[in-house]
Amino acid sequence: FAGNVTAYSDIRLKENIKTIENAVDLVGQMRGVFYTEKKTKNARVGVIAQEIEKVLPEVVRDNEQYNPDTGKTEDSIKSVDYGNIVGVLVEAIKELKEEIEELKNGSNI
Repeated sequence: FAGNVTAYSDIRLKENIKTIENAVDLVGQMRGVFYTEKKTKNARVGVIAQEIEKVLPEVVRDNEQYNPDTGKTEDSIKSVDYGNIVGVLVEAIKELKEEIEELKNGSNI
């Protein structure tokens, strides 16, 4: 594959739009990890789908594995749509920025 990968994000494709609240709390429940990919032995960084699914199930997909030899669907492999975590991260940064500004101004939170 070569080129750019993007996701459709046009407002015309969306409904029931709500700002993410308590994003810092959501991020606090996530765990970033370093790991080694079993198949390639390459060092990677990311998250664990099963852990993220408990916090943000909207970003986890079950990908069924089809075995052409048996003609059956076998165990599914979970994947994370990393791009969809960005909205939570954006709102978490905004919440933290607001908290920092309040602290700078001497306000009690």
